[in-house]
Amino acid sequence: MNLRPFLAPLLAALLAIAGAHAQENQSIVVYGASGSIGGLIVNEALERGHSVIGVSRSPDRLTVEHANFTPVQGDVTDAESFTAVTSGADGVVISVQGTPEGDFAPENSTHALAASTAAEALVGMENAPYVLQIGGATTMLPTIEEMLANAPFPVSEGTPPYAMLIGHKVALDTYRASDIDWTVLTPPFGIMGWTPDGIADTQQLGEYRTSTTEFVTDADGNMSIWVADLAAAAIDELENRAFVRQRFTIGY
Repeated sequence: MNLRPFLAPLLAALLAIAGAHAQENQSIVVYGASGSIGGLIVNEALERGHSVIGVSRSPDRLTVEHANFTPVQGDVTDAESFTAVTSGADGVVISVQGTPEGDFAPENSTHALAASTAAEALVGMENAPYVLQIGGATTMLPTIEEMLANAPFPVSEGTPPYAMLIGHKVALDTYRASDIDWTVLTPPFGIMGWTPDGIADTQQLGEYRTSTTEFVTDADGNMSIWVADLAAAAIDELENRAFVRQRFTIGY
């Protein structure tokens, strides 16, 4: 029996599916694209063939030169702006933090407001994008008391560090109470290659472990990740969606 008439169409269909998958890319909006971690996330996405919309209140700060990169003006704390920028996108990365001058309420930190903005703007949106926000390491701890006790810097209520720290918890709680598809990627305490002044080292191991319940530690009890692997993990999650409506952390 000659099987070629039957196998040829099947093979053609399989090749078409494989080709479509290989060419598939996403449209990814990155808030904080001009920041150090956000910039690495932009580069990681572009290297994988995705299209990236970099958002800034001052888009002239976005100097990426790539055919698949588009700088736009936007405000991560404004629902109308957020809706306009993210409508039609497949994924959104929020890599921002900060506190308004003179306002040290955690719920008014930039990252907390970003979460509430995303929840407001995307609920009910048809084909709403998947949102990934970069969180804070201490939110892996169960209580505010433990968060403050294990903070990497002195923290007292009514100060910018307090607003920054607890603001990450407010953001996580906001997502958990929302009805959108989200994840919070919580880095470990040790982000290697990152400094307050920028990225000092972009080396990658190319692999990491994940957890939704506790810090990932190595054989010596260290909690760490190279910053470039953190960026890779963000894009991995947008591609694979393994932790929808969950917080997760990474480490070696």
